Amino acid sequence: MALFRIAIFFVACFNAGAVTILTGPTFTPASSAPLAGLLRLTTDVSSRVSIQVNEGTNLWQRDFYNFTTNQSLPLLGFKPGRTNLIQVTVYDTRHNAFAAAQPLRFVTPALPAGFPRSTVLTNAPSLMEPGYTLFVVLNRNTLVGYITIMDNSGRVVWYYTLSQYAVYADQLANGDLIIPYNVNPITEMNMLGQVVTNWTVPSAYPVDIHDAVLTDHGTLLYLSDVNEQVLNFPSSATVSNAPLETAQVTDTPVVEISATDSTLLNAWSPLGLLDPARVSYLTTYSTAVDNWHGNAVIEDTNDDSLIVSLRNQNAVVKFTRDGQIKWILGPPANWPGDYQLHLLTPVGTPFAWNYGQHAPVLTPHGTLLLYDDGNFRASPFAPGVSDTNNYSRAVEYRIDETNMQVSQVWDTQPASEDRLFTYALGKAQWLPITAHVLVTYGFVNYINGVPPSSQATNASMARIIEYTHDAVPKVVFDLRLFDATNTSRTFFGYDVYRAIRIPDLYAHPASPVGNLSATLSNNIPLLKFTADPAHAYEVSASGDLVNWTNIGTATQTETAGQYEFYDIDASESTNRFYRVATQ
Repeated sequence: MALFRIAIFFVACFNAGAVTILTGPTFTPASSAPLAGLLRLTTDVSSRVSIQVNEGTNLWQRDFYNFTTNQSLPLLGFKPGRTNLIQVTVYDTRHNAFAAAQPLRFVTPALPAGFPRSTVLTNAPSLMEPGYTLFVVLNRNTLVGYITIMDNSGRVVWYYTLSQYAVYADQLANGDLIIPYNVNPITEMNMLGQVVTNWTVPSAYPVDIHDAVLTDHGTLLYLSDVNEQVLNFPSSATVSNAPLETAQVTDTPVVEISATDSTLLNAWSPLGLLDPARVSYLTTYSTAVDNWHGNAVIEDTNDDSLIVSLRNQNAVVKFTRDGQIKWILGPPANWPGDYQLHLLTPVGTPFAWNYGQHAPVLTPHGTLLLYDDGNFRASPFAPGVSDTNNYSRAVEYRIDETNMQVSQVWDTQPASEDRLFTYALGKAQWLPITAHVLVTYGFVNYINGVPPSSQATNASMARIIEYTHDAVPKVVFDLRLFDATNTSRTFFGYDVYRAIRIPDLYAHPASPVGNLSATLSNNIPLLKFTADPAHAYEVSASGDLVNWTNIGTATQTETAGQYEFYDIDASESTNRFYRVATQ
């Protein structure tokens, strides 16, 4: 909890003159983010801004709560192909209002010709997790990717056309996006499409595009690709007595650098943690053998450990910062004896192992949620499940580290009307308000055993589905990214690596209350202020500015962002000071 305090002496408010706009307002469309722009204006006294947008079909409003005389505000949430009239109103600290004489006009362009087509198959906004859905979608024909944000009705409200290859963007606490590109660096970009920060990583550890995580202790975790020579490596993953050879193997170390100056702090190599010669049906033989394919890393702050997903090992591995394995989650076949003590033992039913998994995440309940692609659902040299008969899912496991056991808590398999199988990609995200799960089926190859297109049998589809966390999950949102009208045999479709639900297009930092006032209402002190409804506001009182007592939480009125608090315990004979803590 961050506390920002304002203290006032309890006196009657005096009258103040109305606020006036001195310059502006002006609106400049963003060159790189076509559905966004920058609003600028100045006022004679400190004020905040509210905008109302008439987009022809409906009205929407956005309130800002920062008081200043010089406003420079990104405006977000516009839809493509609309003529928007933006009415700007400013309010001073005494709630006096001044409206700009004329609305600003912003005509948004249509989506680019190659922008992937989408269809909402199921939509129950009142049941969904509030917010917006952020993802990178790749047009596999043009090889152009778009960072995309949609509202809960599946309408595009922000996008950015990528000029270099990336599959993933996440929202930082300050509202900016973090993007690991396939060439250095890892980038922080604001919502106007402007680069804020570049992290140029150490040359020995080039960026792997799968993940980049800013920690709360000033570091950045990412995955790298480094080729290493491995002796006595199996020359085939499908032949049990294949000759051994010396192979170049792509290691995918977890790397930690300083978020301040990109100094290398740590690197943990799967080759150093695990059996370098263990193969799976996902092991890919090329110039360098892809035998690990790390695709996600997270911190477990409960014990300062790291959890990494190694797709081509069908394994999620937890290890300490000094490089000691704590457990291995995955099918137990073909692990050498030294690793048997680290394997988790399944308990309870139903239970199914993870294969080719992506994006593990710790839930608020201490469980581990991940996306299980399900490739082959077998280990060498047992028979594998064919893609046409296979399925992908989100699955939640509970791990008992004391007894080295794992149980399956929940999965999506009973809920899906369609049996979806993705050979690659995917994510499962725990949604904090509804306790739903947002699942990215990022590379759908088969629906009920049939390709998405009967004409273009190599075309991939993406589906983004929100499930309830019931024993039998229900679908409250289902977005399909596919062009069902494209019958060309050379149509390759679209893919989405990860989709995440973000709470808002804007960040909501805990900020000081800017216009706290106190008056008498029937001889009872009445406090009023304007503030961001994303937070709660606790009121404290003092008679000497030294000893403070929490006297309650301010209540929002019928007007969003307007708060009041009656101090019914105040004494008429003593001085009274107040302050507000933003939570």
